[in-house]
Amino acid sequence: MKINHRDEAEVESHLIHILGEGHNQWVYRPELKTEADLWQNLREKITHNNLSEIGDHPLTDKEFETIKTELLLKTQTPFDAAKWLKGENGIARIKIDREDTSLGSISLILYSNQDVGGGLSTYEVVNQIAKQGSSADARDRRFDVTLLISGLPIVQIELKQVTAKDGVFQAFNQIKKYAEEGVFRNNIFSTLQLFVVSNEQTTRYFANAMPKDMHRKFLFSWRTRDNKKVDNLYEFCKQVLNIPDAHRLIANYTIVSEDQDNKTLMVLHPYQVHAIEALFVAANKHQSGYVWHATGSGKTLTSFVATKLLARKSGIDRTIMLVDRKDLDNQTTNEFTKFASEFNTGISSGDARANSLIVGTGNAKELGKTLLADANANVIIITTRQKLDAALKYAKKQEAKNGTKRFEKLIGQHIVFVVDECHRALSAENMEEIKQFFPNSTWFGFTGTPIFEVNKKQAQGQLARTTRDQYGDVLHTYTIKNALEDGSVLGFQVEHENTIEPTSLDNRIHQKLLEVEKYAKYSPEQINLVVDNIDQMKKESYIEPIVYESEEHIQKVIHKIFRPNNAYTKFDFRNGRPTKSAILTTSSIEMAKRYYRAIKEMTKESDWLQKEFPDQPIREGRTMEDPDFPRIAITYSMDENAASAKEKQDEMQQIISEYNEYYHTAWTIAEIERYNGDINNRLARKRAEFKQFGKQIDLVIVVDRLLTGFDAPTIQTLFVDRNLEYAGLIQAFSRTNRTYPEKKKGLVVTFRKPATMEYNVTEATKLYSEAQEESGLIYPTYEESKARFEKAYKQLQTFTVIPGTTENTPIETRVDYVKAFQELNKAYEALVTYDNYNEEMEQSDVLKEQVSILEEQVGFYETIKGSLVDEQEEEGGMNFSAIEFYSDNSIRLYDIDSSYIDQLLGTYAANSSDVREEIEKALKKLNKTECVKEVYRQILNAIDSGELDVKEDIFAIKRRFFVQARDQMIHAFSNEWNVSANELHYSSIQYVVGEDPIPNMKGIIQSKDFEAYKEKHPTAKPFQYPQQMKRAWRTVLDETLIPLENELR
Repeated sequence: MKINHRDEAEVESHLIHILGEGHNQWVYRPELKTEADLWQNLREKITHNNLSEIGDHPLTDKEFETIKTELLLKTQTPFDAAKWLKGENGIARIKIDREDTSLGSISLILYSNQDVGGGLSTYEVVNQIAKQGSSADARDRRFDVTLLISGLPIVQIELKQVTAKDGVFQAFNQIKKYAEEGVFRNNIFSTLQLFVVSNEQTTRYFANAMPKDMHRKFLFSWRTRDNKKVDNLYEFCKQVLNIPDAHRLIANYTIVSEDQDNKTLMVLHPYQVHAIEALFVAANKHQSGYVWHATGSGKTLTSFVATKLLARKSGIDRTIMLVDRKDLDNQTTNEFTKFASEFNTGISSGDARANSLIVGTGNAKELGKTLLADANANVIIITTRQKLDAALKYAKKQEAKNGTKRFEKLIGQHIVFVVDECHRALSAENMEEIKQFFPNSTWFGFTGTPIFEVNKKQAQGQLARTTRDQYGDVLHTYTIKNALEDGSVLGFQVEHENTIEPTSLDNRIHQKLLEVEKYAKYSPEQINLVVDNIDQMKKESYIEPIVYESEEHIQKVIHKIFRPNNAYTKFDFRNGRPTKSAILTTSSIEMAKRYYRAIKEMTKESDWLQKEFPDQPIREGRTMEDPDFPRIAITYSMDENAASAKEKQDEMQQIISEYNEYYHTAWTIAEIERYNGDINNRLARKRAEFKQFGKQIDLVIVVDRLLTGFDAPTIQTLFVDRNLEYAGLIQAFSRTNRTYPEKKKGLVVTFRKPATMEYNVTEATKLYSEAQEESGLIYPTYEESKARFEKAYKQLQTFTVIPGTTENTPIETRVDYVKAFQELNKAYEALVTYDNYNEEMEQSDVLKEQVSILEEQVGFYETIKGSLVDEQEEEGGMNFSAIEFYSDNSIRLYDIDSSYIDQLLGTYAANSSDVREEIEKALKKLNKTECVKEVYRQILNAIDSGELDVKEDIFAIKRRFFVQARDQMIHAFSNEWNVSANELHYSSIQYVVGEDPIPNMKGIIQSKDFEAYKEKHPTAKPFQYPQQMKRAWRTVLDETLIPLENELR
């Protein structure tokens, strides 16, 4: 039966109807159809909202032009626009001088976050606004649906049919393309804060950003409070885009984040919004509780925003955010201060002002003064339990000395404490001590791994042993399983390696059983039978810890880690260089140092890879050309090493000296916390100086430090040489699960007691996913992944037999072929990250042959997929929604792909010869045509000469240069053959490689001016000219225009 779907116009019409349903909702303004209409509408809103200021002297045309100019100056980027819209105390203003100088100047309100749902705010919906192209060559655009608050475009909705190719991703790519063209900048649309993309059945939202920062990972699904997904467009509108919630989302739940390298606008996930609102309700009731949000899902940001918004609530005198002492180091301080642009200061200060963010506070005296000051509106204190203790003692002493009663007033206040990483930041004992100081306090904890009955702490008198005992009921839950479904975090691929030979373990158990009275009279055969029937976990309990501290074990581990093809995958080599980092966690600092020395010894010669792995060379198509790999370091906190003897300290100082020598730093063991902070920065690679190649750390060796609360998306692999379970296991694994471009999953390799660790992984993932069965958090095993690959290979094979598949084959067959190829590519990606895959590729010709089909057919696949791009998505026609046309996942069999060049361009600074050389190498490896290479060189030359701002978005730069190169080539051909450039343009945008006949050839020939051509070529023949021109045009299309166009896909 044919399913009737609404076309885009019908979807749009129904959406507008839904937006206007109910009391005081969006008002449809069908008469507003152009930018000029929107500016006039805004003018009317400004006049209406500022009558008392404007008085009897209406705004003149010149004054409104000044307002427009000021508005565009304040909204040059999405970040600038967001910062301006947040305004002073929630009011966005523009100040102008009146044209009549006797009237002075006026400060006009344009937008108010104080008036949510009414007051000064109005809510209107418009559709199909015509937007002129930003340049002579750019096409005009029409926007589907735009939501205006007080006349300013705030939310843009882009719609597609249910059957559309890639559904919401096609809409997302369209918005990204518009952004690259500058469609949302330097005009009334520059105030946009939020995009919504939908094909009716799937709906996503994301914050406005510069094109280079528009990634799929920032497309969020909406969920209800109990984590049910809301995919339907109309239900999404009712839950998210209703008034007042849509305005509240912009006012409260978009955040401006600013550090020295990045300025971005962020919007919260639904689970973050629901958690914060649950805290509001609880705070009003003076009811404490905790929020359980998956590790890696942005708890710190949620806790910060919650603290910020609670500070504004009446009935709350102060908000104090407590973090673990180990966490309030450089990286974490920066995590908070980058949000300080919403406040007056991010600097430690004892003089608390309204709208202040006070991070750290240098000493107890400063914090004590802040606490004793009058309760301030919108003041946030972020500190540690230790500093708070000292500050309270100081404050009490000062007040006793001065004879004033401010301390009594302080301890009677309603103070809300928000505790980040509450499973470890504050013990139950410490919390009770603070509660005695502040009997009217309310406590909210945030954790990704609550302590439950099954893993509760050891009994200590009457103190709480679980998170619920300590904080109260859970207020909101978002498990790691929910986060995985949303794509907020990645799943884990876990490999359990065994460094102990099974036979030697069985022999050891045999010997142990002989010592047991029960088996004293058993024959050797009978004991062997007993041993054979012992399950693997029980067998592993016979392994003494010292076995894993042997030199043999260490050597097996490091040779497994650095075996060339394993290291290539685990450190994600591109163009011969590692692009991701790893952590090795060990059982003790002593073991960490032994690993450090063993790796240093193994890698001391420049040709160590060849010497250590003579029989396991890197496979063809892969390269490892980094002479300094691996860059390694050790990190630990002081309390992990408190009992160290002097010789151990000396050994650590030697390790730090080696670190200093390589990175040109000057840390000492006395500055261990600053040394640790430097390691954090090099691992995280978030700041520009640490993004440069060679500044990063490839492998850091740790015991406990960095295994909880540390966020570095470039960490891809965790090597585990110790026992982990429950909260510790999930926390450690989660160092690898942060999303990052070109990163598909977190990789974990364990080296002790494989059966025990497999059991621990299963139990921990079940507990922290609230799942009774397998949670889907752990990727299939190698064997399961291999079976999927073989099934996909067989399916693709059905298309390669006669009669074969071509771009002229029936559309259903082409769709099935593209689906089959994409499934095989996904199966290959799931397989290639396993060490077992590397071993099998060395031994199995069958697997090599199966993998080679991807390489052999990738060009053919792109042609077939390209032939489908131009097929119409007609009602009742073929459903393209299952095919990924706009996927970020390109077919990657070798070192690099085109996105690697984009990364290099993004880090290029003027005259960086090493980066230029790297780009040239990449272009050569990818077999880029000379015309494409030349455009990249032009971009680099323009940066070198200062014509381009290195801060400008790289995608916008690429689009400008490649479109310019394409247009120049078309105009050159037009001039050479005396045909219409417009007809050539029309032909080129429809053309697919090898297509015959060439699209619009008739129009090109009809546009010819043969007489003009003959003047330049006197021997030209009128009958030969069309065929010659056609052949020349095909050559230009295949060899120049298509390669140029491909760089923009």
